[in-house]
Amino acid sequence: MLYALAAIFIIILTLFLRFIMGVDSRTLVTLYLLGFIIFLLSFTVAEMPTFGSLDNPAFNEVPRRYLEQGVEETGAVNIISSVIIDYRAFDTLGEATVLFVAIAAVVATLRSH
Repeated sequence: MLYALAAIFIIILTLFLRFIMGVDSRTLVTLYLLGFIIFLLSFTVAEMPTFGSLDNPAFNEVPRRYLEQGVEETGAVNIISSVIIDYRAFDTLGEATVLFVAIAAVVATLRSH
């Protein structure tokens, strides 16, 4: 029933925008695509766990292990440096690569103008 009502609403909205407001077909497709993306993002945000909840997937054994055994496993005095350099080295390298490519693309674009 809900799907039928949604379909009727979309048909009525399309007819209204197309014939009364004079919107062309390409603009209608763009509007519907943007509406669908907004719906998906809103649904995703609504399904996220609450901030600070103990059953949140971010609260697991990994950060606890980093804090409790990080100094012994890595030998670093600073726990943040040990996590970035020893545990997350490939991730940090990937982030640095993406940042470098983005900066290079901006510089190349600005030089061409």
